[in-house]
Amino acid sequence: MSAPGPHRILIELGQAMAEGEGIEAAALLARLLGHELRGVFVEDEALLTLAAHPFARELRLPSHAWSAMDAGALASGLGLAAARLRRALAAACARLGVEGGFEVRRGDPAACLAGLCGVDDILALAAPDSAAGRAIGAFPQAWRAALASAGGVLLLPSRLARRRGPVAAVAGSAVGEEVALRLAVAAGEPLLLLTAADRPAPEAAVADRARRAGLMPPRILTRRLAASTAGAVAEALGRFEEGLLVLAREDAAVEEGPALAARRRVPVLVR
Repeated sequence: MSAPGPHRILIELGQAMAEGEGIEAAALLARLLGHELRGVFVEDEALLTLAAHPFARELRLPSHAWSAMDAGALASGLGLAAARLRRALAAACARLGVEGGFEVRRGDPAACLAGLCGVDDILALAAPDSAAGRAIGAFPQAWRAALASAGGVLLLPSRLARRRGPVAAVAGSAVGEEVALRLAVAAGEPLLLLTAADRPAPEAAVADRARRAGLMPPRILTRRLAASTAGAVAEALGRFEEGLLVLAREDAAVEEGPALAARRRVPVLVR
């Protein structure tokens, strides 16, 4: 029987990835988790097939003129983009001391990426800044496929508010608390637990869990949640300068995870 492969963060690099801050944020999380960072650039087969048809047209800017699509130019442009992103990924991995890799695939981007993600992997997606970007285009399909995959999901904002800060998590999920706890310990940051008003204070239980896992408990802070919604999470965080937000799949706020990443300008990890 072959040995299992390394745990990975699979960073999607073909759909408007913020190649500077987004890649660096994913590389930093990979270092904290001891994961490999693998860039995946998916050439959209449907788009390439469309471009090969003589009737295909594209709107050119800034002239706003319709022109025939050039399949060769499109393929060449994708190749140049892949090479640029490969270099950016390699530079971030070298700077942070992370094992890295890169691959180019062709097919349906959402299905291809979700199919690559194993139960111990994390799929990283760029979270669009605007509500329109989160509702139309390629992102909604990729987000749904990522949530339905076996692994975790990392949502990366286009710009980071900060690169350090406490690890925040909604209390009540053993999975979410465990991931947030281990990340806080690895990063040497406080752990901020967002707790529903009707739940008991979780600090003692989480500290005990850390000790039983052989970890030195981090400094644990708490904020009260008015409701289990994305708006309530953002309100509870307020002016708090968290560096990462962890949500469990069962949290009600998960559906609005992309909006939280864009609004707070911090990575949001869904486990």
